Amino acid sequence: MNKKTIITILFALAALVGQAQVKCHIEGKFVDNKWGDEVVICKMGTDLRVNDAPEWHHKAVNGRFECDIETDVPEMYEVIPYKQYVETASYYYGWFLVENGTVRIEIYGDKSPKIESTGDEGRLHQAMDSVAGVRFRNEMERINRELEEHKEKYFKPEFLSLMQIAENLDRESLPKAYVDSIEHVMDFYYDNERESYTDEGWQLFQRANSLDSLTYPFRSEYYAEHPMLWAYYHVLQSIEMLKFANVYHNFDATPHEQMVALYESKLYNLYKGHPIHEHITTALTALRFQPGKPYIDYNVRNTDGQIVPISSLIRGKVALIDLWASWCGPCRRHSKAMIPVYERYKDKGFTVVAIARERKREDMENAAKKDGYPWQSLLELNDENDVWRKNGAGNGGGAMFLIDRDGTILSTSTDAEELEPIIKKALNIE
Repeated sequence: MNKKTIITILFALAALVGQAQVKCHIEGKFVDNKWGDEVVICKMGTDLRVNDAPEWHHKAVNGRFECDIETDVPEMYEVIPYKQYVETASYYYGWFLVENGTVRIEIYGDKSPKIESTGDEGRLHQAMDSVAGVRFRNEMERINRELEEHKEKYFKPEFLSLMQIAENLDRESLPKAYVDSIEHVMDFYYDNERESYTDEGWQLFQRANSLDSLTYPFRSEYYAEHPMLWAYYHVLQSIEMLKFANVYHNFDATPHEQMVALYESKLYNLYKGHPIHEHITTALTALRFQPGKPYIDYNVRNTDGQIVPISSLIRGKVALIDLWASWCGPCRRHSKAMIPVYERYKDKGFTVVAIARERKREDMENAAKKDGYPWQSLLELNDENDVWRKNGAGNGGGAMFLIDRDGTILSTSTDAEELEPIIKKALNIE
């Protein structure tokens, strides 16, 4: 190889530096206009309450929208009907893998988007979906549509009335006793699902549940035989469900544990170098947070605006890491309940390091002032340091971690009454 050829190759390689290796064209349409004419297309797991950007929003013209995304590696994205996201408590979103090729999306008002891809990974996943559809998913979706379209037939009137009240419940302005009474009745129905349904509705619900229970075992079995990049994102989903298992009713951990075991036994060795492995490793570490285990270290922005390790703020103290957000009602209630505990032990070696997950600084400042927090709060603006992901808090509002002087986790409870005796013991207070 002569000198001129070598120089030509070097210039060609230099030209590639910084260029995206994946180029994906996305085109879609609104099948109906129930939810406006705008979609958000962003990386999977993005929480629009704290992290949004104008370039993620795409307006439809004559019902159609399109865009191009360039990335360094194939990554999972999601499409969200924006008006539905803003105006309802739940919304229909769809996942798709950004890879070389074209992704076609159809947005519906009353069901999840239909998504097709010409990419290699997309076609692998579509083949899997076809098998699942034949086995159980098509029938499950038919039943769910039937339950949704004929609520008066399948749900008891008193339950429907309660849901209407709860949907329009202004928790901030109404008396706390009234809000608590509504939530108490909602908890009753949550714990006693049978009471929500008519006899016919209950039969349909049980049938749908039995079909839904096949979803996760099917995934792990299929991915074991047909590894694909999609599998890693479902591993992440299983880890998140295991992390929040206590909030699910009649939760079966087995299929999710099988997905994690599949990753650790087989999938971890595939797609080397893809950032999904770091995400899964971080999620697994957070999943296994429990008393007696060491807490992790990560960067935060301190009150002087400097990036520092969290360990530098809690070293030598019994510390409560309070992850909260101005928009998270339960987080703020838990934080306010800690105020008298903090006041009792702040001069005895106990501290609170609060971190607020926000899109705007003033939201944090206004909420902290209104609630009367006696401690300063750090700001996690637009997820700049990935604090929530590293703590396994996902897109939840927050979490609490009580840490001993040596960095050991003492508790992950958010209940002030449960935490106080643990704090006293750690401080050697009788």
